Amino acid sequence: MKQLAYLLLSYAALVTSCSKDNDVTPSGPKEYQVEYKVTSNASTSDYLSYTNESGGNTTLSNTPLPVSYKFKRTMKQGDNLTILASIDGGTAASEITCAILLDGREVKKATGRGIDAQAVPVYVIGE
Repeated sequence: MKQLAYLLLSYAALVTSCSKDNDVTPSGPKEYQVEYKVTSNASTSDYLSYTNESGGNTTLSNTPLPVSYKFKRTMKQGDNLTILASIDGGTAASEITCAILLDGREVKKATGRGIDAQAVPVYVIGE
């Protein structure tokens, strides 16, 4: 499960870092207030990974829910934000939701359901 999650994050970073020759000229860098919110009807996320303030990944395990992470990050068009959270060994009624907010506005949200539920929203600046 964790290997699948890591592969998904790697794939998302690869896909969002590709560009086309006819892309609009990227806008200059801007500082954003980034917030990730994770909610669930489960009490913990067995695996949680997100793009952090330096553009790298922060990975956590057995994280109590709900949880929120806030930081400032300077980004330009084409940069991405990704969060992945999962529940291991839940029930068919288990649910986990991740949201990405920029400057207080929700820009992407995903919900996973089921025994091994996972949510993986990805947002690309300028999308």
